[in-house]
Amino acid sequence: MKKLFGLMAAAALMVSAGAVMAEEGAQQQPQQGAAQQQQHQQMQQRKEEAKQQAKQQAAQKMAQAGIGRHQVTGRIVDIDKEKGDLKVETERGQLEFNFPPASLQNYKEGDQVRLDVVIRPAQQQQPAPQPKQEQPQQKQ
Repeated sequence: MKKLFGLMAAAALMVSAGAVMAEEGAQQQPQQGAAQQQQHQQMQQRKEEAKQQAKQQAAQKMAQAGIGRHQVTGRIVDIDKEKGDLKVETERGQLEFNFPPASLQNYKEGDQVRLDVVIRPAQQQQPAPQPKQEQPQQKQ
């Protein structure tokens, strides 16, 4: 009888231990899923930070070279496709541009556009190198 009671107690203990382990496993799965999601978010955040840092470095290099870049969004208020003239109304006022006429053929008044404007120093033309004139050698 003692053996039977001992076996029953052992079986009950194993069943309850199995139930506890199953419950712990069920609790750990959401925790693991949350940990993986948090890891993924951190990785995405690091990637975004690296992109922003690369953009900042590129902007700094451009600024050091005297180059500036700006994006302007606005609405076309006047367009002359034959001359290439374009007027764009932006939040800061009206801007006028002149483009090669072929580049304006797909646009019309009222279109929303984004212009990428780059400013840089004009390249100064270097004088052409002068050929060296040989000096006559003196005889000694």
